[in-house]
Amino acid sequence: MRAYVFDPLWPIYLTSSHKEKLDKANVEVMLTTEVKPLKDFEELYRDKEPKILALNPDFVSWSLTKEDFKEILGLKAIITESTSYGWIDTEYAKSINVLVLNIRNFSTEAVAEWAVMMMMNIARKIPLLMKNRFPINFGSDFQTYQGMNLKGKKVGIVGLGNIGSAIAHRCHGLGMDVLYWSQSTKTNTYTACDLPKLFKESDIIFPAMADNGDTKAIITDTMLASMKPDSMFISIVHKYYNHALLLKMVEEGALYGYGFEDEHPATFNNYKGNVWAAPAYAWCTKDSLTKSMDLFVDAICQASQGNFVNQVNL
Repeated sequence: MRAYVFDPLWPIYLTSSHKEKLDKANVEVMLTTEVKPLKDFEELYRDKEPKILALNPDFVSWSLTKEDFKEILGLKAIITESTSYGWIDTEYAKSINVLVLNIRNFSTEAVAEWAVMMMMNIARKIPLLMKNRFPINFGSDFQTYQGMNLKGKKVGIVGLGNIGSAIAHRCHGLGMDVLYWSQSTKTNTYTACDLPKLFKESDIIFPAMADNGDTKAIITDTMLASMKPDSMFISIVHKYYNHALLLKMVEEGALYGYGFEDEHPATFNNYKGNVWAAPAYAWCTKDSLTKSMDLFVDAICQASQGNFVNQVNL
């Protein structure tokens, strides 16, 4: 089967083993690395043969509407080189019998480690120290910048999937007590509780839900407002909650700290208080990128043989 691959990173991370796998699966790769509007690739729309559309989401700026693919003839599947798929019009794809597939768990460890890194930095007020250029008058400054110990603190995790479980494992290893709320995952390793209790009792909250439409109403303003003034909110889920409220709470001293992935680089100085606001680098390690290519190539090969794994628009 023919696979139209739009991925600037393909030449960097594709190995000889990947090429052998693609050849063995009889995949004819039509590769584009130059980033420009999808509609500019006329051959994609002229080709009437059965095909797969395989996308690095950065190529389309994380937006694939029905207008982008409704005129692609013979389209069998759209494969995204990401876990997130909310940027694809999956409902329209389903209506025209086009399968949407994602790759999973390629950056679980990297994202969990980044989340714990944010927690540690906020616990020691590193955002404040950085914004104020690390004042060195210890006699007068140590009270202002004193942090908190993490051992013995209570962690509340919203969503105990792969990333939530990886965060829980690391926090447990630091000697922290772990509470969790999950729609599906159950475990006796940590303490399950309802969301209102989790928000009221936890010292650190980690939202770790899947990136889809069902998660947007889970965390309410009432839950956020119930958090303890000396607690933290550490996010890797791109604001499926009231982001502005959390910033206000930190600024007014109603919350110890807030960490999130911002849309722009180097923005610590844009926010008041103990706020960690770095670009979305959580997933970005050599190990994650290597694994994502492994999974991407495997998904393309499987789909070319009629085996559509990790379908998200069932």
